Amino acid sequence: MIALEVHDVTVSYNRKPVLWDIDLSLPEGVMAAIIGPNGAGKSTLLKSIMGLLPLSSGYVRLFGQPLEAVRGRIAYVPQRESVDWDFPASVQDVVMMGRYGKLGVFRRPGAADRAIVTQSLEQVGMGAFAKRQISQLSGGQQQRVFLARALAQKADFYILDEPFAGVDAATEQAIVSVLHEMRAAGKTVVAVHHDLQTAGTYFDWVMLLNLHLAAYGPAAEVLTPENLQKTYGGRLTMLAQVGEQLHKQAFPLREQ
Repeated sequence: MIALEVHDVTVSYNRKPVLWDIDLSLPEGVMAAIIGPNGAGKSTLLKSIMGLLPLSSGYVRLFGQPLEAVRGRIAYVPQRESVDWDFPASVQDVVMMGRYGKLGVFRRPGAADRAIVTQSLEQVGMGAFAKRQISQLSGGQQQRVFLARALAQKADFYILDEPFAGVDAATEQAIVSVLHEMRAAGKTVVAVHHDLQTAGTYFDWVMLLNLHLAAYGPAAEVLTPENLQKTYGGRLTMLAQVGEQLHKQAFPLREQ
């Protein structure tokens, strides 16, 4: 089944298009990366999928339905920098927020909800920090808490905006491990990613974006010198890194 369908989507800011004619479909149960230079529209695409930005044209379908019909099956992890981490809340409180959509207006969290919160924190290696104030956490720990909140939603489709930004290597590997577990459980994951060297080992599918969709599909088919040239050509951002990769013509791909 198709988990995500984006058809003819254009998004504009102040009447200036920042995404042009995006067409793609993503099957269920894959882990997909959105890759492109700074200003390519990666976060804009995620926000458009989540209904956080109006579309100038086109439509988005999740599991064959509009977002509102399946919102309970979708979890969104925004950029860490977009959150006020000085807000007086404990780690446990933040992760419990992932349960509110399942509770309804008048129901209070019960033992089952608390058990899910504990399980989610343990899954990301943050069980010992449940009572800690979020302002006392490192950047990597905050990112793990955000992921735990998404896990507590028990969703089927996870959308993550730059989950590896500003985290240490151990946290990155821990997050990758959790995301692979989710994929193995049949969940679908879409994440903004920046590192070309790890894209093929972390992700099954890749979407190369630079205002237009340059290419998308299985990582081994998409991460080619030609597609990367099409995506990054003419842009100064990351050009040195891309040039080195093109010169080597060696991109680490997932083992078959």
